Amino acid sequence: MNIKNAWIVFAVALLVTLPTRMYQILFLVDQDTGFYTDGMKTTAFVSAGLAAGVILLIAMCFMDKSEKPKYSPIRSIPAAVFGVLAGLGIVLQYAVGIFTSGESQNPLPSLILALVGICAGAVMILTAYQFATGGNTFEAHPILALVPSVWGCVSLVSLFLTYVAVVNVAENIYDTFTVIFLLLFLFAQAKMFARIEDEKSAKLVYMFGLPAALLLLVTGIPGTVMVLFNIKSAGTFPVGLYPVNILLALYVILFLVQYSKEKVDRLLPAAEALDEEPQVSEAVTGTPDTDEREEEAPGQESCLEFLGKAYHSQLQFCEEIKSPFFHN
Repeated sequence: MNIKNAWIVFAVALLVTLPTRMYQILFLVDQDTGFYTDGMKTTAFVSAGLAAGVILLIAMCFMDKSEKPKYSPIRSIPAAVFGVLAGLGIVLQYAVGIFTSGESQNPLPSLILALVGICAGAVMILTAYQFATGGNTFEAHPILALVPSVWGCVSLVSLFLTYVAVVNVAENIYDTFTVIFLLLFLFAQAKMFARIEDEKSAKLVYMFGLPAALLLLVTGIPGTVMVLFNIKSAGTFPVGLYPVNILLALYVILFLVQYSKEKVDRLLPAAEALDEEPQVSEAVTGTPDTDEREEEAPGQESCLEFLGKAYHSQLQFCEEIKSPFFHN
């Protein structure tokens, strides 16, 4: 029940914060500095809404006590499509970054991030292929599933190295928490694919996936609008990754929706089986319903009939006599 309510909280938080972010981007940005002209009013509102939404989502998913079945390969063409697009976007972004890494002040960290990012994008495409075919290569190769998590770690370190050299702005905080929750989701998903701590991993993909999707949309959509309308931003997040954020958010949402559907389909037959009354053998109860049994299994005989035929005996009563084996 808490997971269903968590989706409602997710939708409400998105409807409250995203329009405010769009209003900030379109009407409150100073084109000379990239800062907002209203000070911290709308920023405080967005930050409070995101914080409340993320905390509620984590708490509701953590307190959810519903049974989490072991992961079995799921098939979802929509998740596969957006997974491929997200993977291609990551590969393209960092492939361009390899050629431009020499222009930065620290080319080595940029080159490492680009190489890890390309590998992560390739694994994302492989994951999307698994969703399209209903397979799970990562159960046999669990290390491969960790590559996107490694990319998240390297990206987080890169963001911290970049942010220490600039003025702290709200966009940098939003982007940092987006990467953190995406990293946590990818790690939980990797454990799920590898069949490690199945029930715990199933809970964690909701606990981190819903906040990650919320933050990805709240940063990705306004960031993409800024790129399309050539609006200056005070943040330092790579602008090419803002469209990728949208694709990743849709990938996360579609994965969670499909996993929820598969979970219900797997648990429903077990619940129906528990509701059925157990069939007790007539040989145990000794009170068979002859007509019903003959209709269900015409050739089936009672235990007494079987024993009588097998040992050529019949049921009879004898007078009580003293046992020859009993001595006073």
